[in-house]
Amino acid sequence: MSALFKSAKDYDFSYAWGFLQLKALFRVVGCIALLLFLVVFSSARVNANTASPSGGEPFGYFDFPTCVRYAFVHSESLVSNKLDIQVASVDLKDAQAELLPTFQLITRYYFIRTDDVNNPNPSKFNVQFAMTNWNPYEALIKIRARSIFVDIAKLAHFDKISDNVAHMAKLFYAINNLQSNIKGQKQILAIYNNKVNFGKSKFEQGNLDSFTLQSWTNSLRAQQLKIKSLERELDQKLSVLKTLMGYHPDYYLPLDTRDAANQILNGFNGKWLTFADVQGRNLKLKMAAKKEQAQSVMVTGAYLQLVPKPLFVFTDNKNTPNTTSGVNMALGLDYIIWDGFKRVRDISRQKFKAQQLEIDRRQLSEKLYSDFKRIRGEINSSGEQTSLSREQAKLAELAEEKAAVLYKSGQIDYGEYSNQRIKTIEAHLNVANDLQSRVNELIDLATMAGGLNKYNAAIRY
Repeated sequence: MSALFKSAKDYDFSYAWGFLQLKALFRVVGCIALLLFLVVFSSARVNANTASPSGGEPFGYFDFPTCVRYAFVHSESLVSNKLDIQVASVDLKDAQAELLPTFQLITRYYFIRTDDVNNPNPSKFNVQFAMTNWNPYEALIKIRARSIFVDIAKLAHFDKISDNVAHMAKLFYAINNLQSNIKGQKQILAIYNNKVNFGKSKFEQGNLDSFTLQSWTNSLRAQQLKIKSLERELDQKLSVLKTLMGYHPDYYLPLDTRDAANQILNGFNGKWLTFADVQGRNLKLKMAAKKEQAQSVMVTGAYLQLVPKPLFVFTDNKNTPNTTSGVNMALGLDYIIWDGFKRVRDISRQKFKAQQLEIDRRQLSEKLYSDFKRIRGEINSSGEQTSLSREQAKLAELAEEKAAVLYKSGQIDYGEYSNQRIKTIEAHLNVANDLQSRVNELIDLATMAGGLNKYNAAIRY
């Protein structure tokens, strides 16, 4: 009896122990399953956050400010243009060096030399040390002029950057608009495709004539060609953008074009901008003023040609033929008495050039004013056009809703209903195209008033 009780007890204990082990195993499996679920759920959330709402693909990391910053480093045209500043700086250092006289050391070794009665055994080796080429007046004029040329080179570099950034901005927004346009045209293509399939079924049933079906088929083919043309245009603009950025032409450029207008303009609307602001910030006008200033310095230099030039001579001769050996030092003035009035005519010449530059600057200012008024008018008209396009898009949506009701009630056929759906999509595409015109005009206005970097802190340089 006791053995049977003991066996039953051992059985109960082993059964309970096995149950506890199984329960623990279930808990471990449950924890692992819960952990995998959390990992999958978090991964799904990350993918949902990084995916684009339209295409399901993640957006790239090259937004517009990133494209501009990349171009500052890699664009060969900007790097080449920047070298002009360094060349002008080197020229300025040369002019500064001319404030000091040039020292020259001349050495000669004579294989055959004429005897000198005063020196029966002349040395075949001679040395001459001299100081030449010293004109402090001309040096000061060059320093002043070339310092202005450095400023002009800097302004030209900034103007080149401003033009490149404006071109990149228009390309960036055009790429964004083309991407949206292609998506819209593909929606229209899907409608045409459904329309053709519907027409084929109707034609087989004898409820549609062959002419209408062929017309729908031709519309489908025309839409396919239109999409291919837009895709080629998109590839072309991407290629030009890569060239401006200094990006490898064969590499994929992952652009982030979300909210492209705000990326480019950063809220700039141009309403508060006046022509006085344009005159004070326009880089080409600043360069024209600097050129006038440089020419004024050249006029002063022409007058200085009438002033006697100071002369300081210092030579040290050792064993030089036909010259007494020793040190020579002298101070004096050099003055040209007669040169056929060339210096006087040069003064007139420099003044005429100054007058030409002044006329060029005034003409540039007048052209800027004309362009400013034109862009102002285009911005106002494009704003009105965009507002009208939006109203037309709303009306097209209402017309589509009405067409859907009529189609369901059998008052219109599928062809008429699909045509109205196409008109709605085209109305929304017209809004995007009109908005692109307005953005381009604002880019031109900002570029005229000093560059987009003045109004967008993300691309400031």
